[in-house]
Formats: sequence, structure tokens, C-alpha cells
Amino acid sequence: MADSVKLFASLRFKFTLLMALVIGFFILGGLFLTEQNMRRSLVRESVEKGVGVARGVAFNVEDPLLTGDDLYLFSAVKTAGRSQGVVYVVIVDDHGQVKAASDFDRVGKPWHWSETTSSVTQGDGYLLRRNAGGSLFDVEVPILLVGDRPLPLGSIHLGLSQSQVNRAISDMRRQLGFFSLLGVLSASAVAYLLVSFFVRPVDALVRGVKAIGEGKFDQQIRLQRKDELGVLTSAFNDMANKLCEKEFIEKTFERYVSKPLAREILSHRHELKLGGEEKVVTILFSDIRGFTALAEGLSPAAVVELLNEYFSAMVKVIGRFEGMVDKFMGDAVLALFGAPMPVGDEALRAVCCALAMQSAIKEFNSSGEKIGRDPIAAGIGINTGPVVAGNVGSSLRMEYTVIGDSVNVAARLQALATAGEILISEETFNQVHGLVLVTACESIMLKGKTTSCKVYRLDGLQQAGVEIARHLVRKDDDEDAAATQEFTA
Repeated sequence: MADSVKLFASLRFKFTLLMALVIGFFILGGLFLTEQNMRRSLVRESVEKGVGVARGVAFNVEDPLLTGDDLYLFSAVKTAGRSQGVVYVVIVDDHGQVKAASDFDRVGKPWHWSETTSSVTQGDGYLLRRNAGGSLFDVEVPILLVGDRPLPLGSIHLGLSQSQVNRAISDMRRQLGFFSLLGVLSASAVAYLLVSFFVRPVDALVRGVKAIGEGKFDQQIRLQRKDELGVLTSAFNDMANKLCEKEFIEKTFERYVSKPLAREILSHRHELKLGGEEKVVTILFSDIRGFTALAEGLSPAAVVELLNEYFSAMVKVIGRFEGMVDKFMGDAVLALFGAPMPVGDEALRAVCCALAMQSAIKEFNSSGEKIGRDPIAAGIGINTGPVVAGNVGSSLRMEYTVIGDSVNVAARLQALATAGEILISEETFNQVHGLVLVTACESIMLKGKTTSCKVYRLDGLQQAGVEIARHLVRKDDDEDAAATQEFTA
């Protein structure tokens, strides 16, 4: 029966023709949209690069512009003019006079753009002019003297040529045109084979998508192929895994205040017991001394702003040492090392973190002094011991926290610590013995305890502790890479 079907009436011909028409239509549309998007992207990238260069010059020429250091101004112009695509660089003072320019003939003359302007765009802190042909942009960035009220000193004008953008578009058009034609011909040649080729994997994908739509995210399609269908199947499986991870995070971590170990927990989520489990952790309590008196002289908004800035600095330090901020209690911070997941050397991480926190408070006070803010000081208590870590609350709102006498001891030590002091328990000291510098305090009878407890004041790290600590601190950026200096002094 199939042999009696005429060629032009056959499904093979219809599918091939339809495939060629559809692909040709979408390729043409895609080529047009791709060219437009690529042009916008390249132009945006060129402008952003130019704005970045101009801002860099504006930032560096504030003082030279005030002092009349023309040599430095010309050096800045020359350096900026070396950037790719930059046609000219001009520094204009607040009177509109050119102070320095890549074209020396412009110096000392009033600034004006010689091109015919077709459009002017106001950006974030800059002004962008485009000439009539769209081949040249002028980026204007103000030079401001930073202070309580920024004072305008002039502006930077930077010319950007779009010739590179036009060449890139032309090259892209030729290449995509060739491959598009080749793609249409190839698609038409194999259209018949695709009819049966797509049926089995598409059906499996449809079933999988329907299952995901019903909330069953644990879908995996077993299809061993190395072609596009294999890639599509692999992408589907990755999507299902990501949805499982997202569901896990949404149902678990959205109930917690802090997530510094989210990646680590996610990679070991099958090991995490959400009902509560007993484990040995190191607990760090930090509290601002005299905060009540300090807050009395501030408005509620100023208190919130102060706490937010302070907590931001503390959370950053705690995160560098792989600690987890369990909760904020007024002006106090409770951080855990070893929960929900162990990271190793928890006690040493905690003492290093405490030293870094005190160092961060000094920097916080130093920056606050410039704006007339009163300095703050914190007492820190650290204890290591067994706790029950898990969820506390209700089915509607749960909180991950730790409970046990070890937490109470850390809280008592924090209450005893004076401003700028770090007190550690005997249990913590035994974990870091030989790595830290301490001063033994008299045995103290802590509130709620029937026996006295040995307490040590943490003074710093020994050289051996410093060497180990260098490998413990997380070095995500240059700032963190230099952070070990804060507990080596």
C-alpha cells in the first residue's frame, strides 16, 4: 500500500517539506533576532566597558584635577586611550574647559561634541550620546569629590568606536547564513528518519514531564544516546535533579535562619537527620557590651542600622571559618561549628573565628569613628561538647538549633567575658591545646552548675596554630586570602 502512494502525497514528502519550511522560517527569524540581540549585547558590552574605563579615570583624577596636576591628568588620559575601541579621552573641568585630552589641540578649549547627535541616553551615573550613523558613542561620567555632599569637579568624556561591533555582526551573519542553509538541507534529507527516531524518546520525555507536573520530581530517563536526544535526555535528568534539590532546600532550609553550609549539606543530604541527633559541636556566643546604654542614645532606625551593619560583618567572618549562624538574639550572635554537618577542626575554627571577630569589631569601630559613631565591644564565650541538634518548632514553622548543657556553658562564659575578651572552656582548650595562647583564669562556678569549671582567656594563636589556621580559613577572594593576618598578630 505504501508503494502506491504518490511521492508528493506521501507522509515522508509532507514531513520533509514541512520540516524544511518550518526550519527555514525559524532560522530566518532566529538569524534576525540573533543579529539584533548580538548587536545590542555587543553595544551594551562596549558601553559598559567604556563606562568602567571612564569611571576608573574619574576616580583617579579627583585630586590631580583639584591640584592642577596636568602631568597626571595626561597620563590618565593616555592610559585610558589604550583600551580597545576607545577613540578619544577628554577630561573637562567644572567650567566646561578641556584640561587633558588624547587630542592635544582640544586642551584649554571649551568642550563640545563635534558629531551630530542622534540620541542621548541617561544611564546609572553616566550620559551616553550616539552620533547620527550609530558608529560612535560618547560616554560622559561626572568627576565627583566624595564627601557628605558630593561636589562636582568636572567630567570624563570617552569616545567609543562601533566598527568592531559592525565587523563582528557581518562575520556572524555570513557564518550563520552558511550553516543555516546547510542545516535546512541536512534536515530535509533526514526528515523521514526522524519520524520514527523521535517517537520512543519523546514518549518517555512526555511521561517524565507529566510526572514532574504532578510533583514527582524523582524522574530519570534511561536513554543511552550520544546525539541531541541524548543531550536532551541528560538535560531533563539534570532538571529533575535540580527540582529535587530545590524542593529539598525549600522544604528544609527555608525554615532556618541561616544557611552557610547549604552546599555541603546538599551534597550529603542523605546523611542529614532532620528529626534531631546527638553530636559534639563547638558553640560560640558573642554579645555587645553596654548595648542597652548605647541604644538609648539612638533612634530605633539607627539601632537597626547599627545592628545590621555589625551582624553583616560578623556573619561574614563566621562564614569564612565554615561556621553556621544559628540565630540572632537582640545584639547577641549564636554560631555553631560542626552542625548541621561536621567540617573538621571545629574547636580551632571557633577560636580563630572569635579572634577574627574581635579584629573585625576594631575595623568596624575604626570606620564608625569617621562618622562619629560610638565604639562597641563584645564579649565572646566558646564551649565544646555534646548537644542535640535538630528541628524545634511546629509543622508550620521550624528552626534548626542545638540544645544541651554545652550551649548553656557557652552562654555563661559569654556573660562572664568582659569587653573585647574571649573565654573558652576546658573542653574547648583540650581540643586546641598546643595551638593557642591562653591565660588560665580561676575556676569559676557557673550559674546552674554544681561544680566549678576551668576557664581560659584566649590571647591568640601559637605558630603551630597559625599554620593550621591558614588552611582552615576559606579563601574565596583576595580579602579572605589575607584574612589570616587578623589572628596572627
